Formats: sequence, C-alpha cells, structure tokens
Amino acid sequence: MNPASVRNLQRKCFYALTTLALLATAGYLNLYQIIETQEVSAAVINLSGRQRMLTQKAALLSLQLVESKRPEQQQKIRRELTEVITLLEKTHQGLIHGDAARHLPSHLSAQMRAIYFEPPDRLDIKMQTFIAASRALLKETNNNLSYNNPRLQYILSAAQGELLQTIDKAVSQYQAESEKANRKIQNFALTVLIVTLLVLTLEALLIFRPMIRLLRREAKQLSDYNIQLQQLSTHDALTGIANRRSFDEFIHRRWQQAAGELSWLAVIMVDIDYFKNYNDTYGHQAGDACLRQVAASLRDSLHQSAGLVARYGGEEFAVVLPNTDLKSAYTAAEILRQSIEDRCIPHLGSHCSKYVTVSLGVAATIPSLSGSPQSLIEQADQALYRAKNEGRNRVCTAASIITGAVSLL
Repeated sequence: MNPASVRNLQRKCFYALTTLALLATAGYLNLYQIIETQEVSAAVINLSGRQRMLTQKAALLSLQLVESKRPEQQQKIRRELTEVITLLEKTHQGLIHGDAARHLPSHLSAQMRAIYFEPPDRLDIKMQTFIAASRALLKETNNNLSYNNPRLQYILSAAQGELLQTIDKAVSQYQAESEKANRKIQNFALTVLIVTLLVLTLEALLIFRPMIRLLRREAKQLSDYNIQLQQLSTHDALTGIANRRSFDEFIHRRWQQAAGELSWLAVIMVDIDYFKNYNDTYGHQAGDACLRQVAASLRDSLHQSAGLVARYGGEEFAVVLPNTDLKSAYTAAEILRQSIEDRCIPHLGSHCSKYVTVSLGVAATIPSLSGSPQSLIEQADQALYRAKNEGRNRVCTAASIITGAVSLL
C-alpha cells in the first residue's frame, strides 16, 4: 500500500473515530439529560402532589380541632396542624423558587408563572391566604372554635373547591411539561441513534467490519437504558409499585373503556394510620420499610385482579378496580385492610392498634364519557376522610355514586 493510500486510510480512520466519539458523547450527554429531566420532573410532580395532600390534611385537622372537646387532644391537633402548615409553606416556596437539594428548578415556565401569579388562578395568593387562614385558626380561643367560624369555613371551602382545583391544574401542567420535555429529549435520542446506526454501518462496510458487533452491543445497551427509563417513569422508586403518573394514565383509560362498555369502575384510597407517629417512633428508614411492606401487601392481595395498585403520594395509596361495583369493592377493601393488619408490623405510635393499620375509602361508578375520573377519586377521598374521622383502621364507602351528571343511590 503506497503512502498516499495509507495517509488516506489514516484520515478515514481518524474521521471515523472522531465521528464515533462525537456521537458517543452526544448519546451519553442525552442519556444524562434524560435521567436528570426525569429526576426533576419526578421531584416537581411528587412535591405538587404532596402540596395537594397537605392542604387536605390541613383542612381535616382544622375540622378535628373544632370538633375536639378535650384540651390534650386539642393541643395535639394544634401541633400537627402547625407542622402541616410549616411543611405546606416550605413546599410552596420550593415549587416557586426552586431547591437544588431536592432537584427543584429555580425558574418556572411561562404557563406555570401564569398559574401561580396571574388571574384567574393566582395559586400563590390562594396558597398564602389558605396558610394565613390556617394559622389564624390556630390562634383562635376555644370559645371561638365552632363550625360557623369564618376561617374554618374558608379553609374547608378552599380545600375542596377553588384551591384544590387550582392545585390540580398546576399538577396537570407539571405533568404536561414533563411529558413534553421527555418527548423532545427522546426525539433527539432517536435522531442520535439513527445517525449512529448509519455511520456505523458505512464505516463497517468501508473500513472495519468488526465494528458491526460493537454496533449491536451499543444498540442493545441503549435499548436497556430505554427500558430502565420507562421503568423509572412509571414505577415508584421506593415501593416498586406503580407511581402517580401510572395511576392517572390507568384510571383515565379504564374510565373511557368502562364508559363505552357501561361497566362498573371502583377506586379505593388507602392511608396508613398515624404514619407520622411511626416515623417519629422508629425513624425514616423504618418508615420506608413500612411503606414497602404495605405496598407489597396491597399488590399481593390483588395479584389475580386486573386492577392497579399505585402509590398516590406520601403514605397514601390508590387502587383501581375495573368491572367492580361498590359492594365488591368494599369486600376487596376489607381484604386489603385485613392483609395489612395481619402482617403485625409493630406500631407503638398508633392510637387505634398496636400494629400498623390502614384506613380505606371506597367509591364506585358506571362512568360516562362526559364525566371525569376525578369525581370518583374525590368520592373515595371523602370516604377515606370519614374512615379516619370514625376511628381509623376501617373501610368506609362513598355516600353516593356519580356518573357524569347522573347520581345513582
């Protein structure tokens, strides 16, 4: 081979390796960006869902404060409500201003800024007003604590009405932005993959055929990464069951299907009783282990069902049961409750049992295409709150069944 041919081959090899290096770097950076985007999206969505849960908990504690007659019980509720308000304010500030330690972005999108600061939503003002009203209620004397207290009325109204709707709108926007960002990054990843395949094929044919084996290995590795990313995006990292995003997608599909088939659809909301006390007593690592055991019990109890068990947020879980009426859903919920109690997980901080227990709210409906699964979830939530108010470690059903604009008793 003459020197000119050697130099030409050397140039080709150099360009080939440089091209491969650039493509490999782009693929690595893209993969890193996907993982980072998933972490940020998961943190924001989980925190906004937590914000929703905290407002509901604040409303529940406010109501319990008015209903409570014993001074020691009132003091306990005041402490819990103070902690919830503090955590709610910290969560709200983190969503607005960001927190690098919790993977929260420091800048809001234009759509999110509109939801937080512009009419008609103004979530920032609504949240500050809600927090201020909750703190003001804490300062009320026992003589002024009644169902007619205007601050209590505002808290209950906001937690079930305008504030709740605006928070749900923010959560939906966060999810939409996350999905849009993921699609954009995935499209770029697909482009990088296609270009890589073409370059590797040409170089294998023209320069070194053994690189075909490398191409296959890299393609398989990229496929494995995609599978892992899909797993991360649809499953809760701590418990291994479906996450809130999977729950929302699943119940939406089942709602549409049940509406077309005129079949029943049931939702069970599950909350671990006195879980904060559990963390305070045994520590957060033990609390994580408890969450995993509860999730496993819920999953195993429905292993033959076509339903879905998901972590809804914090210590709250959600179960979706297609083709299940209210009576059958109640039976299933009682099985879930008993299965967790039968695990005999010690809980010295519980006020209703010496073991870990759960409270469950059940609702069922025959969906309509004009309706929304949110109404069914809210019915189950209300039943869950009633179960907790009535002493916990029990199952309560919704007072009515909503199907679009029709109410079936």
